[in-house]
Amino acid sequence: MGFLSKLMKNPLVQMALPIALTAAAGPAAGFMSKMPLFANMSPLMANALKQTAIGYGTAALSGSRRPGRAAMVAGLTSIPFSYLSAANAAKTFNAANAGATTQQALRPQSVMKNIPFDQADVDQGFFMPSQTPTTVMAPTTVPYTAPTVTAQDILFGRTPQAAMMGPSSLDQYVGNARDAMPGFTRTLNPNATSAADQFIFSQETPGKALTMPDADIFSKAVLTEDGLPTGRFETNFLPTAVSQAAGLYAGRDTPEEQFEAAKRRRRKELAFLYGVDESLIEGEMDNPFYTGSFMNTGGIASLDMEMGGDVSGPGGPKDDMIDAKLSDGEFVMTAKAVENFGNGSRMEGAKRMYKMMNKLDPESEKIGER
Repeated sequence: MGFLSKLMKNPLVQMALPIALTAAAGPAAGFMSKMPLFANMSPLMANALKQTAIGYGTAALSGSRRPGRAAMVAGLTSIPFSYLSAANAAKTFNAANAGATTQQALRPQSVMKNIPFDQADVDQGFFMPSQTPTTVMAPTTVPYTAPTVTAQDILFGRTPQAAMMGPSSLDQYVGNARDAMPGFTRTLNPNATSAADQFIFSQETPGKALTMPDADIFSKAVLTEDGLPTGRFETNFLPTAVSQAAGLYAGRDTPEEQFEAAKRRRRKELAFLYGVDESLIEGEMDNPFYTGSFMNTGGIASLDMEMGGDVSGPGGPKDDMIDAKLSDGEFVMTAKAVENFGNGSRMEGAKRMYKMMNKLDPESEKIGER
């Protein structure tokens, strides 16, 4: 995970990551669309949640301290792209259905029907009318109004008031009475030439159900030169790339956090350079052996009782070029005082001072510990 974390923090990788995610976002979004969570959700909310999920994962992989903020910004950034996608989908849908203005249908029509009569009644002088008016379902052409949708209808999953159906049509054939089939309406054929084509048999076929367009921001339809859909789709890189780039930018470290991270890295480098623990590194220009970090328990810095020695550093006994960090109330002896305390021997003076310090402060560093 350490290698992956370092890789994700590389600026070049972070620049290329949204583009790489876009290539994978299409199949991933298609898979997520089949999940119950997204199946019945409006396209606006579904797109935002998908980008939010991708944004959180991207920020977490890149080591962001604020994956939640990155996810939120990625989701919000997707909203304008969802609207543009819905507007284009509505325009394409309305243009594809605007050409149909009429449809074929069966409608009630009044006709004269022949009345069969009995020859015996005629012979007896009874008069019977030969025809009477009746109503039949006859084929006709009626106006058709295609449904129209708006970008808001698509974004929020609203169904338009008009039925989402294409124009109806008629399934017809000609024949005589013996050719009748169930479900077909029989009307006289005005162009009949014989008893074989005496009637027109018609059955109304409902229009094709129209599918509500979707505001898909992960892919886009390939259109013809006339602007009509070809049925093919290709990956749409821009929405995901912009949304994820915005999320990564929102989840970045603040300048203060970047400075602290740089200090931690530099402290590790200096600790490795000097061969000491990181806690002993005070600053960029401070040598830990000169700062007195070893002096917090009293004693002479770098005193080795087996090899002998004294404080190692630049300058002479009175140049004061070696930094020392002291605590309130501590007292520092000069090099000459240490030497005089040992009757001219700096090492002996140090031993005596250790003995005196240990007597006055039993918890102070012992000479054997140094």
